[in-house]
Amino acid sequence: MRTLIILLTLLPTISNAQATSTLLQEKLDDSTENPVYGMSIVIERQGNIVLSEAIGKREKNGDALRVTDQFRIASSTKLFVSTIILQLQEEGKLHLADKIYPYLNEIEYLRLDEFHSHENSAFAEFITIEQLLSHKSGLADIFNDKQEAFFEHLMSNPQQHYQPKDVVDLYFEYGLNKEAKFEPGEGWHYSDMNYTLLGLLIEKLDQKSLSQSIRDRIISPLHLKDTYFEFYEKTETTESRLHQYVGTIDFNDINTSFDWSGGGLVSTHQDIVTFINALFEGKLISERSLQKMIAVEETNENHLPYGLGVYQSVYDGHIFYGHYGFYGTYIGYCPDTKTALSYCITQAMPSFNVYEFLNAIVKESK
Repeated sequence: MRTLIILLTLLPTISNAQATSTLLQEKLDDSTENPVYGMSIVIERQGNIVLSEAIGKREKNGDALRVTDQFRIASSTKLFVSTIILQLQEEGKLHLADKIYPYLNEIEYLRLDEFHSHENSAFAEFITIEQLLSHKSGLADIFNDKQEAFFEHLMSNPQQHYQPKDVVDLYFEYGLNKEAKFEPGEGWHYSDMNYTLLGLLIEKLDQKSLSQSIRDRIISPLHLKDTYFEFYEKTETTESRLHQYVGTIDFNDINTSFDWSGGGLVSTHQDIVTFINALFEGKLISERSLQKMIAVEETNENHLPYGLGVYQSVYDGHIFYGHYGFYGTYIGYCPDTKTALSYCITQAMPSFNVYEFLNAIVKESK
């Protein structure tokens, strides 16, 4: 009788797991121009893992992927950068309302006097740190505004290693300094150039490389054993890696050091769930700083509200705060239900609606 009762208790969990596995399986497709060879997802609620699932292959013709495999978290790196900026404010080393110009104007290659031009007027000296964090500076973006030109450049030498100066040089080469979208604070435009400047700011104030700052301030204190700043630091981790695709191109064959402060971290679901939990539990920044971070505002039509390095999303009727990554990733947290969500679908341009898919997964995980 006791065994029967236990089995009856577990039936909803077993049923949910089977439903989730079916949802994941349905999205695997290696026959299209945007193949999805594998995907993995972890949901932790109130300290308990309610879903830990991996399905498919680690790469085309590869081994079965594991839920502990590493992957590029891409723009979710912005959460780490934003956290450090808020730490620096708490330490009295900066204020979010500060203009970025006095901090960085000695970096010659930035040419800050020419960095932001709107309607033939220069505005770089008016850009604040907070505007960089929230993408309200008006700066144009290499990867979105000159996507075709940058992709052609990238594929002409896929193993080129980029330093921040190289990215800035391309920014000027493409004339993006003269194509600012608006005066600082007068709109919203997502641009990794904002986070390039923030990365340089962290390096100046911490007097060390950005990779070392992230390690000293977040990775080491939280014991994130499988997280590292790819191409900018060596790591001793032996965890296997997922391959992430842009269309049919395996981007694990590409040197993506250009992502740097806007998206250069490699991690695992387990590590970034630890990070997002620590962030919302007050282990990295104060409650006051956290509330400032997640005080989102409307952005553009058909775009999610954004705070300081954080998006607001709604899954299964609950608000999550987190960030999406270009290579098919997301990390988020719901304060109401104390739920952490991390996924990787290994494809930057899947043929299905990712939001609707994840919404269904979160519903099944209850």
